Amino acid sequence: MPRLRLDADGKQLRHQVLGGRAQIVQYELKPGVWVYRQLIQGTKRYISRQLTASTQQAALREAEDLFLAFQQELDQSGQKALATYPISDLLKAWVKVKEESQATGQLSESAVRGATSHLLGAVRIYLLNHKRLTSIGEIKRDTFLDYANWRMTEGWKQITATGERKPPKESTVKRDLVHVKDWFQNFLIPRGYVESLPTIPKLVTRQDQLDANPPIPLDPDWRLIYQHLERWSKAGEEFGNPRVGYWRQLFRHFVLISYNAGTRPTELLGKIEKRRKYEMDGAITIKEVLLGGLRWDDVKVEMADHLSESGKTFEFPEATLHIRYTKTGVPRDVPCNTGNFFIRWRQFCDEYRRKHSLPALTQTDYVFFNPYTGKPYTYTQFHETWKQMRQELGSQLTPTRGEKDYTIYSLRSSYITNQIEEGKDIYLVKQLTGHSLEILIRHYDRSDVKKQPQGLTHANAHNSGRLT
Repeated sequence: MPRLRLDADGKQLRHQVLGGRAQIVQYELKPGVWVYRQLIQGTKRYISRQLTASTQQAALREAEDLFLAFQQELDQSGQKALATYPISDLLKAWVKVKEESQATGQLSESAVRGATSHLLGAVRIYLLNHKRLTSIGEIKRDTFLDYANWRMTEGWKQITATGERKPPKESTVKRDLVHVKDWFQNFLIPRGYVESLPTIPKLVTRQDQLDANPPIPLDPDWRLIYQHLERWSKAGEEFGNPRVGYWRQLFRHFVLISYNAGTRPTELLGKIEKRRKYEMDGAITIKEVLLGGLRWDDVKVEMADHLSESGKTFEFPEATLHIRYTKTGVPRDVPCNTGNFFIRWRQFCDEYRRKHSLPALTQTDYVFFNPYTGKPYTYTQFHETWKQMRQELGSQLTPTRGEKDYTIYSLRSSYITNQIEEGKDIYLVKQLTGHSLEILIRHYDRSDVKKQPQGLTHANAHNSGRLT
């Protein structure tokens, strides 16, 4: 340790601050410069800061202010107190943890994108700009109580949006707060930045927002869609580019199978996910990972006996789909009346590949992949094609409750609603679809099963098998 400077009387230039809690000193190497010095408890080390004051009295006053500031900023070891870390840095740190989890396959790309969007968007603006907070310790128990009101009335105006700027749905605000709770419970509290979770207001999602993907009734809308897709895919054969005809047949069979199997789009279609990998030298590399997608060896078609309305037995091809990539992470088998669709689509694919000199299909090939690239089509292409179909049908479709448009996810909600209205056990539907019981109960609540006369559900079940 450098030697202390001596005054004219030969005494060390050292003065107590606040009764000995700290000192101001001068060193021989820096004469005339006052230095704040505070012993770290249980050690022989000091916290030191050079002061700006030139006189002893001014240095004592500056040292008192510095001591009080350190009580909030430093812990007993002299390290920066966790509660003083910047909110913005901790939001980014949590997002980085999410990205690292995605790199190892523990999280999906959409989950990381959601956390990034919610936390580094609205939540950060709320804390830093609206509440004018800087450090994590400034967040109090009631900090988020007015978040929903701010988000719906003022916050949306401050967020950069690519499309139309408008107030968010309540479900969006609810997801904001879910990410806040996740940040506290799985990062801030376990790592000691805060001690407890602030009060997170509970938002109740209105029924009209639960109908974001309204089910498509068999009559008349599903029949209209079915007939439209049949004509539309047939017309695709007239284009000079054969890929147009292939795409239209693929889209048609995807829709037919989804409506009758209740699968999530990615479970059939697959997707390419980009993952960040952090190297030892700090560099970041991006690698593409294939997730989901139904392979031909995941499809088993068998003939099964069915009863007609008159009681006669007839054979009908049933399919069992083995879904490998699921939202819950648990594979499941889905038996469904889609055997004819798979038989017809496989025949089309085999003939198309033979005609256009493409490699023959193998059992490990994917059912709905691009035959030229061996990769999935983008979800955007499916979405835009569905949107175009909906626009072409226009006013022929029945207005839905809440005036919501049918979406690709309406195919899944249609299957669930149809199964419930046919009287299927809700726990069986849960097993087939991989949905939570809470979501299925919402489908039950919005269905008309309570209003139907007894026996009608059985007629619906029979009729749904005619569109093949």
